Amino acid sequence: MTTTPPRPPTTPTDTARPGAPFGLMLRGALAPSAVVGVLTVVVLVVVRGGSALAGASLGLVVALAFYASGMFLLSRLVTSANPFAFFAVAMAVYLAQVIALLLFMMAFVDAAWVDGKALGIVAGVVTIVWQVFAFRALRTARIPVYDEPGLTSTDRA
Repeated sequence: MTTTPPRPPTTPTDTARPGAPFGLMLRGALAPSAVVGVLTVVVLVVVRGGSALAGASLGLVVALAFYASGMFLLSRLVTSANPFAFFAVAMAVYLAQVIALLLFMMAFVDAAWVDGKALGIVAGVVTIVWQVFAFRALRTARIPVYDEPGLTSTDRA
């Protein structure tokens, strides 16, 4: 008669926290976005001249701050797997980000030293790279999206 050894109890890991995927996405997307953003700033300064440095650098900082702050806040504030709680936290973070972008735009709309095209190009490139690498980080993390068969909620605690 063959007996199967008992399953070791599952313990919560960092990836089991409800906000953990956002931390993984932040770590996976920040460095590639920063590197590509800096390269884009250099290319724009070479192509458009030194006057593009301020606008391109500002676009890099704003885009990285926008995405990194959102992912960081979600990784810290999402404490429940409840979809209603998650949605409320996500919408509050997004609203705060939109308000911050509005204040930024109001502050720099008439700044003559900001090259708007350079700012927009860098922000667009950083946005695309951030989305690609955040998605890649989430897909390669292998976070289970369902409970293992045979485990009850008391087995996981």
